[in-house]
Amino acid sequence: MTKKASGATVTRSFEIDAPSLRAGLKDVGDIVEKRTTIPLLSNVLMTVTPTALVLSGTDLDSWAERHVTLDGVADPMRITVHAGTLAKIADKLTVSDPVRLALADGKLTVSAGRSRFTLPTLPADDFPAAPEKVWDAEFEIPAFNLAAAFSTVAFAVSSDETRYYLGGVLVHTAGGADLRFAATDGHRLARGVVALPDGAKTLPDIIIPTKTVKVLVTLLGRHEGQVTVRACSSAVAFEIGETTLQAKVIDGTFPDYTRVIPTHYDGLLKVDRETLIAAINRVTTVSSDKVRAVKMSIRADAVALSVSSAEHGTADEEIPCDWSAAPLTIGFNSRYLLEILGHLTSIEVEATFTDPKGPVLWRDRENSPATFVIMPMAV
Repeated sequence: MTKKASGATVTRSFEIDAPSLRAGLKDVGDIVEKRTTIPLLSNVLMTVTPTALVLSGTDLDSWAERHVTLDGVADPMRITVHAGTLAKIADKLTVSDPVRLALADGKLTVSAGRSRFTLPTLPADDFPAAPEKVWDAEFEIPAFNLAAAFSTVAFAVSSDETRYYLGGVLVHTAGGADLRFAATDGHRLARGVVALPDGAKTLPDIIIPTKTVKVLVTLLGRHEGQVTVRACSSAVAFEIGETTLQAKVIDGTFPDYTRVIPTHYDGLLKVDRETLIAAINRVTTVSSDKVRAVKMSIRADAVALSVSSAEHGTADEEIPCDWSAAPLTIGFNSRYLLEILGHLTSIEVEATFTDPKGPVLWRDRENSPATFVIMPMAV
């Protein structure tokens, strides 16, 4: 904390340990835009008080904020500096050396040990703040449960920009019965269910964008304990330890996905999950990049898997199963099917079938909290 003589530039500074700086920058870094025509959005806002550092990042659709307690007394200041550059510096500093950050003449000097870096800054007053919201619902949920629910369904989010309303995870309360998470791209559907937390009954149906979901899952993976969730019809916020993530939700109507979940079936298949995954991986060795179809011919005690490619030949394999109906032949996109099987957890999984063209439901067992639906394809 150095002050120059009268009329000279005042230097403001603070000290922080390298691990705390790294952790704080990680929590906000995934929100910050890597490529943008607005230079300020590539920066992280550093708000320093005598006892704390608050790091903030935004892409104008979402805002992340991390609170870091400081040892000693710091000079109050607000500055913005390129987030990626500062994060790279922090990653390369040794754990033992304290880091001193000093602001003078519009430049930020980062010093640790014998290393010294001087970085340009941009005005903090222009940095976009998170909009104030009146929340319709507020509740707590274990970080592990929330991360698991999002991870279960996020792979099925659509990347089709023309159907923007499918570009995220739907979170809703299903009439107050439980808390549900759903995603679909029109070819496959994933739904997860958790017990309804106290305070969640007033949660409006919200679609959380896929970027927010990815950042959130990463943050939750570094946190144990409870997470506070706040939501309204236009935004959602998550308080995760010392980090807060707030984001706009997608302004659109998610389709009634329950209509494609089969409620009755003609045939029930039970099969060892790992055996099926391994067999699909083997027979699809001959698949071309454009054709990922795998044909399943199901009979009472076996599933015959086959793949045919004009370029690479054919492959066949048979594995044991338990099948409750007349023989059935059906085709699937092998990548979609493998993704679903990868999110199931039981040793033996089951699937329900109606006909070769109807949706197929995959689950660990009846009444499982995770449900997956895949549409067949022509083979």
